[in-house]
Amino acid sequence: MPARKPSVLKSRHDTNEEKAAERAAEELLKPVTQLTLQPPKLLSGHKHATATWKELIGLYQETEGQIVTAFDAWLLAKYCLLEEEAIALEGLRDAVLSDYETVSKQLSKMKPKSDNYKEYGNLLEQKVALLTRYQGFDARLDGKRKFLVDMAQQLYLTPRSRAGVAPAAKEKKPAKSSMDALLDD
Repeated sequence: MPARKPSVLKSRHDTNEEKAAERAAEELLKPVTQLTLQPPKLLSGHKHATATWKELIGLYQETEGQIVTAFDAWLLAKYCLLEEEAIALEGLRDAVLSDYETVSKQLSKMKPKSDNYKEYGNLLEQKVALLTRYQGFDARLDGKRKFLVDMAQQLYLTPRSRAGVAPAAKEKKPAKSSMDALLDD
């Protein structure tokens, strides 16, 4: 079962008594410590993660209600680090792709002959190895991105997590009655 949404994100119609009781229960669970623009020590030395922290905390502070608290600081810091890791992994993946393209160009210029079979075979092996490595990096990057989306939902950073409402279905047109069909003719 998913975690309960903060009352500031709920849009259902409750009585004033129910709303007040829910707000009072939430106040009991709020820590006194506030999240600040100053990133935690966990992010020191991580330029992109620190910038992400400051950006997200700035956005959270712009909201009227309190969506995240100091209890969420660890998760938010891990989210920032994971985003930085994904960017680094993307750079490695792109470097492998660049090497793969270089080897592919060398192979396309080379015509296999009896005097260069060994060199041609080595280049083919390198090309296959680089493609395998690229696919491995790409798979790891996909996993990190999926995890980032999961964490973003927990931190109310996605539209769906903030709204929590499925889009309304379109209204179906009512079927024409036999009298309407006669009048239309």
